[in-house]
Amino acid sequence: MLHLSRKLAREWCFKILFAIDAGGNSFDEAMKITVNRPINDDIREFMVKEVNGVLEKKECIDGIIDEYCVDWKLERLNIADRNILRLAVYEIFFSDDIPLSVSINEAVEIAKKYGDEKSPKFINGVLGAIVRDREKLQHRFSI
Repeated sequence: MLHLSRKLAREWCFKILFAIDAGGNSFDEAMKITVNRPINDDIREFMVKEVNGVLEKKECIDGIIDEYCVDWKLERLNIADRNILRLAVYEIFFSDDIPLSVSINEAVEIAKKYGDEKSPKFINGVLGAIVRDREKLQHRFSI
């Protein structure tokens, strides 16, 4: 059950990041907009850790993403793709308890639901390249 809950929680994390990015909402405002049902403490803790982690490490995360978005600047990406990538890159570098494959697969699934027709392939390609270069990036960005 926790796995399914984390899957939904990750989707809510994406929506919270989207609301913060697109609407300038605070975390609490975005949480109220996004989460439409009661959640248990474990899921709330997971979501707070994920969203706050992305926000705290945003400069580093955005630097990594920018490097791998060939011919695109981060600010030119659509808001959905940008925030899907932010969440996945946070997990890849800062969440040791989440397997890399889970982070990538979940990001692609969210992209299928909220991105455009090119988003899943784009997200998968960018994240695949980042994972291949993970060790090098950890050194370069002092992670």
